[in-house]
Amino acid sequence: MRRNGFWGLLVMVVLLIACGRPSADQDKDEQPFVTRSYEAVGDSMLYGLACDGCTDTVLVLLPDSGGDPVNYNILQAMREHKVFGRPTIGDKMAVLVNPENPTELLLAIDLEQVKGTWYYVEMPQLRHHRDSSAAPLVQLSKEDQSQMDSMLRELMVPREYSYSLKRDFTVSSAGGPPRTSSLDRQSPVVYPPMKRYTEWHVFNGKIIFTYGGYFNPSNNDSVALVNDTAEFVYLRRDSMALRFADRLQGFTLKRDTVMEDLGASGKK
Repeated sequence: MRRNGFWGLLVMVVLLIACGRPSADQDKDEQPFVTRSYEAVGDSMLYGLACDGCTDTVLVLLPDSGGDPVNYNILQAMREHKVFGRPTIGDKMAVLVNPENPTELLLAIDLEQVKGTWYYVEMPQLRHHRDSSAAPLVQLSKEDQSQMDSMLRELMVPREYSYSLKRDFTVSSAGGPPRTSSLDRQSPVVYPPMKRYTEWHVFNGKIIFTYGGYFNPSNNDSVALVNDTAEFVYLRRDSMALRFADRLQGFTLKRDTVMEDLGASGKK
């Protein structure tokens, strides 16, 4: 009986010691949570999450590097239209801090609102307008001209060009001009080309799209990656405008893809 009591007491002592000592997993869980993000060499942007307390004049940011949330003044940035998107709690943000005033932001981008499928519509153009070497059109009769106009109206079909900017900073494209064929080359209309972007990133307040980089084994030839840099003009819930080197492009957001994206991430 005494021996049984001794072993019972020993088991209780061991259990008490084990419960009072934090495990390695517990220590690991108590470490501060730090998110990972794409960081390019030379990028001076600060990344983090928007926290409770954001207003039209204040952005509360939890930096990816860890630490406590920081309150930033965005009043001047708002006045200069340098706040792109409307930050809500939990949104991934990219900001530029004023080097002369560490409590003020020069620019802020809501990366959560950049993600999604953005599209625009292009109309075809008459081929002879694009090809200056084409022979001039002959003079047509009114009947032939009427038939020509009717045919052109059937050919002038708008086409959708779209880019899906994803959470892993990849891009998938859809739509664009039809695949080239002998019939298309004979068509009197031609659609503008479309660049097939594969990646996107923000860098010092701008957005960079990457395309190319493929290898053709048939001729042992490769194409280097090419970057297209654009500036944000505006970013709203359902529309965005970007200024590229050669054009100003407006986009419309497909709302159904946003809901699918949010559902996949578990965000409400």
